[in-house]
Amino acid sequence: MEIGRRTRSAALGILGVITVLLAWQLIRATDTLPENSLPGPLPVLGNLPDLIASAEFRAGLVDTIRTWAIALGLATLVGVVIGALSKAVPGLASPTAVAVDAFRSVPSTALIPIAILLWGLGTEMKVAVAIYAIVWPILINTIYGLSGIEPTRIDAARSMRFSWLRTQMYVALPTALPSIFTGIRIASGAALVVVISTELLGALSGVGTVLVAYQRAGHADYVIAGTLLVGVVGVFVYGAITWLENRIVRWKSVD
Repeated sequence: MEIGRRTRSAALGILGVITVLLAWQLIRATDTLPENSLPGPLPVLGNLPDLIASAEFRAGLVDTIRTWAIALGLATLVGVVIGALSKAVPGLASPTAVAVDAFRSVPSTALIPIAILLWGLGTEMKVAVAIYAIVWPILINTIYGLSGIEPTRIDAARSMRFSWLRTQMYVALPTALPSIFTGIRIASGAALVVVISTELLGALSGVGTVLVAYQRAGHADYVIAGTLLVGVVGVFVYGAITWLENRIVRWKSVD
């Protein structure tokens, strides 16, 4: 059953890719868009080996992934800690909810100019903007997961004289892990988008700066090829987080 479902999912994914390529080629064949704006799929795909072999592109991609990992790790730490405190400390739930509703409505990209003023064009700026963008789904899902803990588990921990920290580590957080991982999966994709956005709008390093250089040089084929490679990296990142979730949260129900 499981193998059959995975086979169907893979087949549908391949069919979707083929459909996109055919539509892309149709646009190129009918000259709907100028070739210097949207080259055909064959020239773009033919540039993939050159991009992979490019030391500049690889260095930019590594920089972007490193920034993404730092931002996701710090956002996860901040979101889980604040979420745990808001549920465990009386009186913090309402202020936390108000702060989340107020701050998450501000687009993270609107803060890029302020972040540049504070941290310049380096990695610190990209990490700060990405953390602001992705901490909210992790925080919200942490609070949601902790809200579903059965009171009897907390009572059992108290009867065994667990400390607050031990109760959080061995009772509360394990119960909330499925919800927390949902927030992390949502945040992982958003983090990659935000990091590349900061690189496109203003940064000193990263794959986004490489794509901007190709765009300014008029190499639309390399821009699209690089975007495809970044998309493939995003798919692998999402798959890695899902694999890690399935390994850690073994008790999670499978739909």
